[in-house]
Parts: sequence; structure tokens; C-alpha cells
Amino acid sequence: MEKIKNLEFLRTLGCISIVLLHFFIPLSSKFPLVWNCNYLLFGYNTSNGDKAVDLFFILSGLFFTIKITSTSKMQSLYEFVKKKVLRLWPVLIWVIFLDFILSLTGIINFSFLGYIITLLGLNGNGIGIQLGYVSVFWYVSAMLWVLILYFYLLKNFDKKKVNLVIALLIYFSYVFLLHVKDGHIGSHIQTFYFIFNVGILRALGGIGIGYFIGEWYKNNLSRIKTLTLSIKSTIILTIIELGCLYFIIKNLIISKLRFPNQFIFMIFFSAIIVLFLWNKGYISKALSNNFSLFLGKYTYSIYMTHNTIIKLLNGTIWEYHPEIVFKYPVLNIVIGLFAIFILGVFTYHFIEKPMADIILKKQSANQHSPK
Repeated sequence: MEKIKNLEFLRTLGCISIVLLHFFIPLSSKFPLVWNCNYLLFGYNTSNGDKAVDLFFILSGLFFTIKITSTSKMQSLYEFVKKKVLRLWPVLIWVIFLDFILSLTGIINFSFLGYIITLLGLNGNGIGIQLGYVSVFWYVSAMLWVLILYFYLLKNFDKKKVNLVIALLIYFSYVFLLHVKDGHIGSHIQTFYFIFNVGILRALGGIGIGYFIGEWYKNNLSRIKTLTLSIKSTIILTIIELGCLYFIIKNLIISKLRFPNQFIFMIFFSAIIVLFLWNKGYISKALSNNFSLFLGKYTYSIYMTHNTIIKLLNGTIWEYHPEIVFKYPVLNIVIGLFAIFILGVFTYHFIEKPMADIILKKQSANQHSPK
């Protein structure tokens, strides 16, 4: 499937907000007030960054619908799961290896049982109840389990009935979350009444929203491509795009507003995705470029590996040399974030992409082999 470039920008924006959230959590607790650099304020302003995971869920549902459901009759559930695991797990194994190396220095603790649970994809569905073992992988785990469910339903049952089931899952997932958390989405490891896991509910809702956006996009693709808007309509659409993008950037990265109902994020995420798929405003067109595509390809590797750098800094410089953080706060931030980017780029080029190329070559060979 050809990449939708402006959506890669949204993926990058979501990744940045999560990295900043995780970066400033330990800093704001260890160094709340530093000369000319208020880590506590940075930590507070970026604390909505976890909502970017819900953006990822919606994008996952969208890409699932565009790429998978159109060919769901051509592959089995086993093949679907195998492709996902081969695509996503190599980076996870690499991160576990890095954690093991850090554990040899005493920086972190290494629990083989905990990492086995993570490798089995069980830390995002309520079974893994701790954060310590590649905690960011909970998103991949919850995403995979929900995609398996939706794939199975779409492959084996009438589509109209499945659409109704998915719509009900979206509704009841968010209603439950918002009511038990007083309008908040909540932490992914929480499980209510021993069965309703927050991570799975967020995935059910977000991927479901993305699924219906993908259905709209597929059904109207020819009209979207041929539609021409007047300059006035384009300007109005651009203003709406700018407003949605401003809301997302401001509330994920720049400052934190307290909303009585955090479903507002799902509305703005859905709106900006639809607008970018429509690609008629000046903002969506401007972001539909190769640089957005360039940045987007690194997001998974950066997302998966950024906590490795944070663990390293937290167990060394931030723990034993606080004078450096006090004396050079800006340099501390720049070097830390740069190290996160470098490790992510390295992981993409030496782990993620080579494995993806091997899988692609194998699939191509199987398709051209005589039956």
C-alpha cells in the first residue's frame, strides 16, 4: 500500500508527543526546578502525550481497513497474524536485548518472566499488570489482539452485521472508559471488574473509529480524487485543518488543558485524519511531502527504543551527576532527545528495515513459486 504522506506527519507528531512525555516524567520528578529550565512545567505541559496512542489506534484501524480488508479472503487468520508478528517483533527482541545489556550494568532489573509475557504479546490486554517490561509495547499488544478480532469477524461473518458489532464496541468501550474514569481515558494497565482492561478498550474504540474512516475513504476514493474545490472553499477547509492541528499540537505538546470529557481528543483526531485523507486544504497538501514520509518511517523504531535511552540517562547522569542537569539543562534536553533519535534511526536501518526486506522477498518468492 502506498503511504499517505500527510498521515505520516500525524504519526510523527504522535511519536514526538509520547517521547516528550516519557522524557520529562523522570526529569520533572527528580529536578522540578532548575535554573532557567522548569522541568516540572515541561512535565505538566506534555502530560497529555499519552493520548497520542489513541491517535495511533485510529490510524491502525484506518490502515487495516485500506490494506487488509480488501484482501481478507485471500489470506488466513494465521497468515495475517504471522505477517504482523514478523513485522513488529524484531524491534521488540532488539529492545529486550538492549534492556538485558543495561541490566548487566545494574541500571535496570531484568525479569525473564516479565519479558516472556511481553514477547507473547500479553502486556496490553490485562494479563501483564506491570509497566516495567518494554512498557511501550502495550500499544502493539492491544492493537494486535483487537486487529485479530476484527479481522476474524470480517473474514467469517456478514459485513453489515460486523459493522454493527464494531459500532457497538466503539460506543460501549468509550462509554465505559469515560464513566469509570470521570471523563478520562485512563491508564492502559488498569482492569475493572477483573475483565475490562483499559488498553483493550482504547484499542477497540480507536481501531473501530479508524475502521469506519477507512470504509468511508475506500468507498469515496474516486470522488475524493476528482473533486475540485473553489478557492473560497479551500481557504475555509484550510482554516478548519489549521484549527484541528493547532488543538492537537497545543494539547499534546505545548500545554495541558483539563477537559471534563477526553473524548474530545477522538473527535479532533478523527477530524484531522478525514481532512488529511481528503487532502483539499493547503495544510494537508503542504504536509503531503517526502519529508513527512521520511520522518514517518522512523516512528515505530523511535517509539519502541526511546525508553532505552531514558532508562540509561535515568540510571547514570540523572542519578549520579545531577550537577550536570542543574548546570546545563538545555544541553541535557538536546543531547537526550538527540540520542533517542539516533538510536531510533539506527534501529530502523539495521533491525526494522532489513527484517522487513527479508519478509518482503520471501513473500514475493512464494507468490512467484510454481504451485
